[in-house]
Amino acid sequence: MTSLDHPATSAVAAGSSLLFSRTVSVSEAIAQALEDAGIDLVMGVVAGHTTPIFEALYRHPSIRTIQVRQELLGSLAANAYGRLTGKPAVISGEGEFILGTGTQGIIESLLGSAPMLILTEMFDGGRMSHHGNYHSGAGDHANYDAVAAYKAICKKVFVSHYPAQAVQHTQLAVKHALAGDPGPVAVIYHSAAFEGDVGPSSFPRIYHAAGYIKDLPKSVDPAAIQAAADTIQSAERPVIIAGNGVRMSQAYESLRAFAYAADTPVVTTQGGKGTYPETDALAGGVFGEWGRESANALVSEADLIVAVGTKLGPLDTVDQIPSLIDPARQTLIQIDIDPLNSAWTLPVQHLLLGDADAVLDALAQDCLATGSARAVSGTDRTAAAIQRYDLPLTPAHTSDEFPLRPERLVSLIQEHWPEDGIITTDAGESRTYMLNWFKSAGEGRYLVPHGGGGMGYAIGAAFGAKIAEPSRPVLAICGDGGFPMTMNTLMNALQEGFPFAVVVSNNRALGWPLHVMAEEVKKFFEFRDFDYAAIARAMGCEGVRCESVADVAAALQAARTSPVPYVIDVPITLEATFLDSTASIAKLPRERPWRGKAE
Repeated sequence: MTSLDHPATSAVAAGSSLLFSRTVSVSEAIAQALEDAGIDLVMGVVAGHTTPIFEALYRHPSIRTIQVRQELLGSLAANAYGRLTGKPAVISGEGEFILGTGTQGIIESLLGSAPMLILTEMFDGGRMSHHGNYHSGAGDHANYDAVAAYKAICKKVFVSHYPAQAVQHTQLAVKHALAGDPGPVAVIYHSAAFEGDVGPSSFPRIYHAAGYIKDLPKSVDPAAIQAAADTIQSAERPVIIAGNGVRMSQAYESLRAFAYAADTPVVTTQGGKGTYPETDALAGGVFGEWGRESANALVSEADLIVAVGTKLGPLDTVDQIPSLIDPARQTLIQIDIDPLNSAWTLPVQHLLLGDADAVLDALAQDCLATGSARAVSGTDRTAAAIQRYDLPLTPAHTSDEFPLRPERLVSLIQEHWPEDGIITTDAGESRTYMLNWFKSAGEGRYLVPHGGGGMGYAIGAAFGAKIAEPSRPVLAICGDGGFPMTMNTLMNALQEGFPFAVVVSNNRALGWPLHVMAEEVKKFFEFRDFDYAAIARAMGCEGVRCESVADVAAALQAARTSPVPYVIDVPITLEATFLDSTASIAKLPRERPWRGKAE
């Protein structure tokens, strides 16, 4: 887990000394508390009682403060920033409108375990809140209940009524966002919290954040590690499943070291894609509903599974279909930082609690010491599965016919986007194509909305990724359904100087429902053929409407170094469908009563 950098350096200043030496306003105190806790990014829309907080933040240049065009953009960018850095970014603004337009990134962070802070208010009207004040969230008669609403989508919610309490809640919110299973934490400031000042004599006393926010100990249970290592090395066909927890722990090197020490193929969940280089000899790719056939085969045929940083949810396990994962015929070992997430969806034989990086490092050492005498090596098993299930490529991967097949578009992205670049993808059909056919170089530089899976994610996430890694080229991949949802992010990217590229997979339709609906209603999901490149140019960005494979290749090359956001509009044939990249195991009949009938 990436820890926050605290400005305090001495042992005393690190925790036991008071944060304030003089009396300051509550808004200034909140800004100082954020800076002291190592927070370096705040995004939002100035409104309501958070206005003085934004005024104070502009006096703290160590915290980058960005006025986003809509709350949604801030929450999506904060999600990506948290996933790539391990640090929580802040989304701030008026309570009603963060709830109204900004919840997608918050929910994605809750379901996908990404740290985030929401600093907001309930526009309660102070002593008049019980009179049905204008868009008040105080929960009184004729008010909506902001506290209940945020509790529904956050890991933890603090409600501040007093000045010193507001500052301490801000500090504790950082702690809760990072502790255990990371997630979004909200602080709701009642107007009463701004009535007064904060200083050295405040009650309760306010100390430096470093005294509260501590790195979790990375110690592991040696006996549990040794028992798991012995079990792994005695298995004939072990497989590692890597999830998003590997990214949150920054455990890329230890995962690879463990894979080679145990001579074990590695597959990933959707959220874990990018945590292991998919060009490696032990890489099987993404498994599950939209996974590669080779990855699903490796998991199905395994006699032992090591699940790292994944909850093994229904999308990954294809609704727990026994032919993929079955605790009755396979030994399951799970590594997770949160006891509640461990052995949650499936029973496990070995449970290793702790930070993934530390546990994997210890396992690698013990596996090397234990050794193994398997009949078939992990690299041979991986190669055999790929040869049997994934090769050769179909003509669709090389066809230059326009509109393009999505397979060909993915191959062009693979060829022309640099390996050290960051990829963000949307929900919808474009996500499944990339999950299947694009091979990530690892190091966590691939982000997909694996928690909530909402459209519009890619562009907002690309903005957050570029802020997190400004020296790397960033590419967002979305459909023409997702692009209009968050295209105003380009305005922020242009204004703030964080350029990234966007590929719009344009089939002039909302492809997913169109490809599964009855013929008579398909017109409902078709779109007008808008020129998204022209829209980008109108914003002051670069934009290209591609008419050939050469256009796509040239645009991808130019976008890598463009000083402004760059939109590449690529016509895609409607003959292509997400079913082309749906795993065969997910097409088998299975009971799904919550869908209304058995399929």
